[in-house]
Amino acid sequence: MSSPVTPAPAAAAPTAPPLPALILLVACAGAVGALLRLSLGQVIPEHGMKFPWTTLLINITGSGMLGMLTGIAAARPALRRWAVPVLGTGLLGSYTTFSLVILAVMPAVPGGAFEKLSAVTYVNPGTVEMLFYLLISVIASTGAAAAGVTVGRAIFGGVEDPYVRRGARADQGPGGESR
Repeated sequence: MSSPVTPAPAAAAPTAPPLPALILLVACAGAVGALLRLSLGQVIPEHGMKFPWTTLLINITGSGMLGMLTGIAAARPALRRWAVPVLGTGLLGSYTTFSLVILAVMPAVPGGAFEKLSAVTYVNPGTVEMLFYLLISVIASTGAAAAGVTVGRAIFGGVEDPYVRRGARADQGPGGESR
């Protein structure tokens, strides 16, 4: 006589840290992201540049990393509870500084309200350079984010064949018919 098999207990879903701990983690990650950004600005200084290459590099790489984090979180939902706030909002939110993009281009507007607020002393770009910088920042950062999502989902298993249902065989279409 065989004894009934007792199913193994289901693993509990990971929970987010308590709110005070999560806030502290986000703040610490934000400090690390800001220090990374500052360090990169020291390694590649923008003083005297006509084009803020360091800010562009930071925003493109940060957008790509944020896209990858989003792709990984889509593939691994348990990470959403802590990784997205800590790494996304904290670390990458302080690393990427699109607000600095505005300060980088505002000196191009002669007599503008932000003329004295520039974080870095640039050679004042012309209107064409300013618009080019804004355009390339948005396009390149969006492309980097999209590539990051794709890579994150591909590496961590979030890309599925739309014709394969869960539990269906790979040689069956959406209605169960053979392909």
